[in-house]
Amino acid sequence: MDLPEPNEPQTAIELSEDNAQTPSMELETLNISEKLGSVEPPAPAKTTLGKPKLLKPLIWLLLTLLSVFFVAALNFMPLFYWLPPGFGETQFDDIGLRATILKNLDQGITYMLCSMGILLLHEFGHYIATRIYRIPSTLPYCIPCPISPVGTFGAVILMDGRQADRRQIFDVGLAGPIAGLVLAIPIMWHGVSTLDLSEPAYGPFEIELPILVKLMFEWSHPGVESPDMVVFSQLTPTFVAGWFGLVVTGLNMAPMGQLDGGHVTYCLFGKAAHWIARILMVLVIAYQVYMESMMFILMIIMIMAMGLEHPPTRDDSAKLGPVRWVLGIVSLIIPFLCLAPTIINVR
Repeated sequence: MDLPEPNEPQTAIELSEDNAQTPSMELETLNISEKLGSVEPPAPAKTTLGKPKLLKPLIWLLLTLLSVFFVAALNFMPLFYWLPPGFGETQFDDIGLRATILKNLDQGITYMLCSMGILLLHEFGHYIATRIYRIPSTLPYCIPCPISPVGTFGAVILMDGRQADRRQIFDVGLAGPIAGLVLAIPIMWHGVSTLDLSEPAYGPFEIELPILVKLMFEWSHPGVESPDMVVFSQLTPTFVAGWFGLVVTGLNMAPMGQLDGGHVTYCLFGKAAHWIARILMVLVIAYQVYMESMMFILMIIMIMAMGLEHPPTRDDSAKLGPVRWVLGIVSLIIPFLCLAPTIINVR
């Protein structure tokens, strides 16, 4: 942990001819001071970190593992096996459901390992950074969602950001996205390179490809024009896992509130980041109204509930340095590379 430098400079005592006649007791005092030098202010006490609680995070992790396996084994269309397209009466068939899961067992395991690997690497990037800086935090809490095409709402860690300064908050905020992308990009590359668009296109959803995925498709399929949309029935488990990792990273890097991008922009621009967050929120809401979409409504509610403006750190005057400034500025393009305008369309 980097400790702040002492605020008060050290001073030395010099004797001159004018004070040569100082009484012996005073001279003795001065001599002691000369030997000891000035006393530095005490270093701040290190925060004592207790052992993280394991039971609840482990339970939520197991539930999320089951959830993502379940949706992948059902071809990423769990509602197709539960409800008809018109959301009428339930058509739940125990035998058909079990047969489909057993048939797609390998697909479920592959997607579970890849998607949860990306998600956990992202969250443990944050967690390890908090442990390095001795910031109190929880282990990641994963959030299952077995009716979602991806099987999860992601994961969160809770930390006491009031005990971190500007530089530490920057590192914690950016550690997660960088760690997640280290695994998401190669998985996405494998998914794109093995994508077969000759497969029949059916199902209730289709994915709009972001810029980064389109570039990967053109590099891995020379001479073939990248599609704008891919229907869920044409997807592979590694494609969906890599795409999910990019979406999670892109959304988290939105420069609002206490999202990862909110941490980065506040540490870069200070209170000016509040105006960035406000303007972006207005644009997102206007876009949702214009497109008549409810896609980001839950995320908008969550951000507004947590607070659109980033709170001050323990020390906003801590220096970032040129390397962190470059990383921070470059990281602001992540949402543009990882997110498509509509992400998922209902056919």
